[in-house]
Amino acid sequence: MDRRKKVVQAAEQALIELDKVIRQKIDLVELDPEKAKTAAQAKWVAIEDSLKIIEKIEEINEKKNTNVKSEAFIGVEDRLK
Repeated sequence: MDRRKKVVQAAEQALIELDKVIRQKIDLVELDPEKAKTAAQAKWVAIEDSLKIIEKIEEINEKKNTNVKSEAFIGVEDRLK
């Protein structure tokens, strides 16, 4: 398995863990205001990090698809000569 694939799989696992933080309920009755504020900030950071990871995964996949298409085009061009 190549490194890129391993990194993408690790990023997808990180997304799962971040999703758990995002979906976790903040109980305002049980938490004092400072802890509730910290929990809300943690959710916001998890959301931002998730979006960055998704963007990077999409960027890696686009580069991979571009490389495959360009190699195929070069292959066709070489056969015509």
